[in-house]
Amino acid sequence: MPDERSRVVTLIALLRETARLMVEELVERLHAAGYRDHTAAHHPVFENIDREGTRLTVLAARAGMTHQSMGELVQTLERRGYLERRSDPSDRRATLVLLTRHGREAARRAVEEIAEIEAAWLERFRQAGLATDLRAVLEAALRERDAERKPRVG
Repeated sequence: MPDERSRVVTLIALLRETARLMVEELVERLHAAGYRDHTAAHHPVFENIDREGTRLTVLAARAGMTHQSMGELVQTLERRGYLERRSDPSDRRATLVLLTRHGREAARRAVEEIAEIEAAWLERFRQAGLATDLRAVLEAALRERDAERKPRVG
């Protein structure tokens, strides 16, 4: 059996585990609030859908998933009454995925729960010695990365 102390734990692994635990807690809270059919697998849909609706291809791209995998999630959530599909008013050939009333209620509840979960984790980070606002640091780092990737003119 390999020695666990020799295993290298990367920042990627630590961030992924933290995110997994946060989503797990969100699902537990949603179950307690009556949304018992919600799973962690559904999170990428709710996390990436716009109020006015979003095309399936956009949902998949935002979530870093294949079109087919996102389509399966959307279909499941449609059957459960969280989502519906309508023609895109800007292009009748395209379809938008929208939250139903039930979906909007679940999303509102999720946002409330996420705020509490994030606050608790930010407090854990502070207690563990992080003296700065992690959210601000992550947002700034992502902006910097985006700026690095933009083509420079001139």
